[in-house]
Amino acid sequence: MVRFMIYLLETGICLSLLYLAYWLFLRRETYFNFNRIFLVGSIFLALAVPLLHISISIPQGGSLEPTARGVLQFRHGYEEWIRYINADFGTEPGSRNSIDGGNNGADMEGGILPRGSRYEKNQGEGDNYNGETRSGWSFSVSEILFIIYISGVFYFFARFVYLVIRLYLLAKRNGVIRQDGFRMVEIEEVISPFSFFRLLFIHNGSFNDVELVHVLEHEKVHIRQKHTTDHLIAHGLAVFQWFNPFAWQMRKALKTTHEYIADRQVIGKGIEKIDYQSLLLKQVIGYHSAELVNNFNLKPIKKRIAMMNKTKSGLPAKLKATLVAPFAIIIFFLFADFSLKGTIVDNSAADSDLQGLWIGETMNMFSHSLLISEERFSYTEGMEILDYNMRIKDGSLMLSEATGRNETALRFDNSGDQLILWWNDEQSSVYRRSKAENTLDDFLLENGMQLELPNISQYRLLEDESMLYRLGMGLKERGDVILTFDGQPIQLSELGSQVKQKMGQLSKIDQIRFTTLFLVDRSVPMAEVGQVRDELRQIEVLHFAGGGYPQGDLQLSPLIYHAVALPRLLPPMGIKMLDKKEVENNGGILYTIDLTERNSTRRDIDEGLRKFIGSIDDGEYVISLEYDGKIPYGQYVETVDMIWMIVYSYRNSLAMERYSVPYEKLGDDLQAEIRKAYPMAVSEMMK
Repeated sequence: MVRFMIYLLETGICLSLLYLAYWLFLRRETYFNFNRIFLVGSIFLALAVPLLHISISIPQGGSLEPTARGVLQFRHGYEEWIRYINADFGTEPGSRNSIDGGNNGADMEGGILPRGSRYEKNQGEGDNYNGETRSGWSFSVSEILFIIYISGVFYFFARFVYLVIRLYLLAKRNGVIRQDGFRMVEIEEVISPFSFFRLLFIHNGSFNDVELVHVLEHEKVHIRQKHTTDHLIAHGLAVFQWFNPFAWQMRKALKTTHEYIADRQVIGKGIEKIDYQSLLLKQVIGYHSAELVNNFNLKPIKKRIAMMNKTKSGLPAKLKATLVAPFAIIIFFLFADFSLKGTIVDNSAADSDLQGLWIGETMNMFSHSLLISEERFSYTEGMEILDYNMRIKDGSLMLSEATGRNETALRFDNSGDQLILWWNDEQSSVYRRSKAENTLDDFLLENGMQLELPNISQYRLLEDESMLYRLGMGLKERGDVILTFDGQPIQLSELGSQVKQKMGQLSKIDQIRFTTLFLVDRSVPMAEVGQVRDELRQIEVLHFAGGGYPQGDLQLSPLIYHAVALPRLLPPMGIKMLDKKEVENNGGILYTIDLTERNSTRRDIDEGLRKFIGSIDDGEYVISLEYDGKIPYGQYVETVDMIWMIVYSYRNSLAMERYSVPYEKLGDDLQAEIRKAYPMAVSEMMK
């Protein structure tokens, strides 16, 4: 569908440029046969050129290089816009939400509570809030536009078929008389004479003998020169490009040119202009015409009379007609495939120009980001990193899996901080050079966010960008909080509407998994974070994740730092909270981590929690994390991260003991068994 929509747009661009050439240079000239050839040729040219994509080599550093780059940028612009509107509103119903990093929801553990003195135990590993969902139709913008387009084509084609059938029935009802190379249909309806292929429809009672001769001579010109064929070609184009006003103008211009040709032929037979023009004026008044055919009466008649009286175009007009040639050249140039001539001799210099992190700027990206370092080329495919040996030869990146293996050539064009990479012969992506060393810092830098984010060791990778947004929180010099939504500053009161607007692009099935990715400065007080969480609970956006830098993992590629997070759940509004005594009365064992005790060190918390979990055999415990509003966000996140790390260490030890396989490698059923022994039963309370 994308390729067809691009072709449809490119055909329209070609047609518009060629009609503009006709309107500027030819419409007032008397070279009617040339105009006819140009208009018909323009239709075929507009349909063919977008399919050709002729290869043109441009000298590197030559005067045409900036123009070629501009053409490529123009084409990239509309191609990416079309590919952008082709994106679905949401994932397909029933597909797995990849926001959990591929662990089937098991990582969305550990619900939290808002400020208060009561808390809720998480009632199951990875239990998500099951809000109401409704199934329904979901269409992308491109699908909606395509349906509208097909509906228009069907309407105008059906209208065309209706007109043809009307002509057939009209001929059948009135009978056909063969004479002198054409077929005359004497009709009873009082309408203007017209021809359709070799059929000539006329109401004899409307003319005297002299006028009838003139009318028949005019229509015979249409029949002999096969103007109906031209008209059907133009009408077919108008159906194909029904949304394009230039297509209808092209059809109208061709029809007008046919009349000019027929008028000249009649006048050339020796008929007096004044008598013929009087006949035209007589036909204008009181008669209607048929749309699909060549009419003797074609409005506006004033133009036809003016053209009959006009002096035949001379040499200056011929020279002016040659100006249409550049327009034809332009459309070939506009849709050509360009390549730069010249071989890069100094590979080391070229390598240095490409070093660094590159971030995609186009919608049809085969990869969100690239990392080029020395002789290595890495790129992302989802959350997977693909890494290749790289060298440069003749304007292409030569990639191979290992030394001596077959190489794949990817054509590229590097201009300072912009890189255009052709992933195949037809599609390319535009990348900008990042000033950052990883994708997380690039996001912060591009959006002017100066944040010191916490480190996370038990992170997960949030794979689906369409299922999340980034909420930034930082502090001004005087302590005021700066709140940003996907990098744009907002007020807390605007958060709900912003989230709902973005969430509305998803299907209702996916909306309950819509995730807030917090990018919060370490120094922001938890009281401020708590206010934001309360706002999210009000609008039932319960999935959230704390973003930060991966800690202790030197193997994680800088290309996916932007997806690092610690995913969790907020409790829905109105849910029943259990206080500490109720938990204990229900058989649960409570362990409290109180961050308000300022003398507690990270080591003390680590040793105490390990000792507690190690003493429990049946998994009936709850870890209560308590803090006040003054606790900095960095301390809070690192404590949560430590809890995850300790629980997972016990899970992994038990998995190795029972099955000699790490916990992460077990199947879903066995993981559930291990989680039952060591649940992530974490509750929170802000004092």
